Amino acid sequence: MTTLFLFIFWIVVLAVLASLIFNGYMLALMMCYPKPQRAKEVHTITTEDGWNIQLFRRHAGSAPGEPVLLVHSLAANRLNFEEPAGHSMADALLAEGYDCWLLELRCCESAAPPEGRGIGDVSFDDYLFKDIPAAIAHVRQATGHDKVHWVGHSMGGMLLYAYDVAFGGEHIASGVSLGAPAGFKNLAYKPHSLLLKLTQLAPRLVRSLIKSMGPCGQLFRPKFIGFPLDWDNVHPDVGTQMWFNIVEPVPPQVAAELDGWLSTGSWKVKGGQLDIGAKLSELTVPLLVICGKADPFTPKPRIQEFFDAIKGKDKKLVFLSKKDGAAADYNHVDLAFGAQSSKDVFAPAVAWIQEHPVTKAARKRAAKPKQAVAATDADSAPSPQQKPKAKAAKKKGAAKPKAAPKEKAGAKKKAPAKKKAPAEKKAPAKKKAPAKKTAGAKKKTSAKKKSSAKKSSAG
Repeated sequence: MTTLFLFIFWIVVLAVLASLIFNGYMLALMMCYPKPQRAKEVHTITTEDGWNIQLFRRHAGSAPGEPVLLVHSLAANRLNFEEPAGHSMADALLAEGYDCWLLELRCCESAAPPEGRGIGDVSFDDYLFKDIPAAIAHVRQATGHDKVHWVGHSMGGMLLYAYDVAFGGEHIASGVSLGAPAGFKNLAYKPHSLLLKLTQLAPRLVRSLIKSMGPCGQLFRPKFIGFPLDWDNVHPDVGTQMWFNIVEPVPPQVAAELDGWLSTGSWKVKGGQLDIGAKLSELTVPLLVICGKADPFTPKPRIQEFFDAIKGKDKKLVFLSKKDGAAADYNHVDLAFGAQSSKDVFAPAVAWIQEHPVTKAARKRAAKPKQAVAATDADSAPSPQQKPKAKAAKKKGAAKPKAAPKEKAGAKKKAPAKKKAPAEKKAPAKKKAPAKKTAGAKKKTSAKKKSSAKKSSAG
């Protein structure tokens, strides 16, 4: 018994020491590699079920261009589109004047759950039916645009497909998916089940273990199971800071859902009520699909079948391979971080967005109130603009007596009606009495009227 107790005691001691050492190591990494903050604005939005998630806004000038929503991949965050600095997707969009909104879903550490909730409650449905609609509504309201562009990597592209199926493309001007699986039917590649099971049991522990590999990542170039990456195609500016800070936990429910989709080949959401995989042919958003030849999640036969089945004609498919002129046979992760991604991936994506401008209806509506205000101000403006009009009106009124001799007698009698009150009072008595007088009498009467008008004006 004593030996057993000693064994258990030393196991506990070693476990505590290992935990202290590991936590100290992680703390040191956090101090050495702080997460970069490049956004000009950070917007916190509350979803319908009480979660607070964040949108990181970046734009180049005082007059931001059309909004682009960037949705990260599984187990990642906004750095998915911000690294390497100066050579990222966000940088490519900013260079063309676009207004970038980088979303961090509720799985990220920047999110804050309501009381009693946590990462264990998060599902793919939460991303699709709560986070994404709240983010799109906020961007539309903040920018005044009716639509947004969408760029998604991996799971971010899957959410684009699922959103179009569930809600339609009314608020999406264009969509770009990078390495997004088009469902899981006939998909031969599957992440190791042990990794998915461990993620379901301890998602934060798995995240910490992966983050701890940051410093030795590029040195030893590990090939993570379920994390396809061509290290030879990674941009040289991608370093330890990025690998350490980009990793986020995969919620247990999301890991379980992904495991089920991979096992059955069926992609259903909303408790099985909505079959996304069966409705992919009904996508309506103008869609650019970019995939790597070496990406196991997007085998060319499957992606080609998916692409050809889409009924809409506004679509384009790009496979990146050396044979087709790309710098490399791209894998899954390096689509966003490749040495030549600026040319091979980001340039086609930006060109596609430029070909599908956001409807300008929102801008016209925003301009109308300004025009109305300007017109109101002009109408209520003081005499500098009104005085010339008043003078012109008086001149026109004064011009009528000159034309009077050419008109009939009846017209002459009506002309003085516009003059001052004294003349109007005298006129009626002289008008009615001589109704049957001769032409000579009429001339005398008109002469008397002229003399009386002169007297009144002199007075």
